[in-house]
Amino acid sequence: MKLQMAATNHVVTDEKSCIFCSKEFEYAAIVSGEKDVENLSSIYKGKVLTDQVVVLKKSNVNNGAFHIVDVEITVRCPHCQSNNRFNSYLTVKN
Repeated sequence: MKLQMAATNHVVTDEKSCIFCSKEFEYAAIVSGEKDVENLSSIYKGKVLTDQVVVLKKSNVNNGAFHIVDVEITVRCPHCQSNNRFNSYLTVKN
């Protein structure tokens, strides 16, 4: 799992296997910020782009210098078109 910044967006990228068809795919999930599909598609080429993200919990770490944000991501498999739900996290500097 990686956190990448694109302008003011917080984006989580990862590679997972589809729960239904078991084929692997990569995704980029927009946690916060603008969904500029054209711009983000050029940055995250070859990845499924989704904005179906629910923030579950935020915790302070390192004496409040960072936040760990737990998220739930729903992404459509590019192979079989089934929706998959994954849990992930990202680290945000305070």
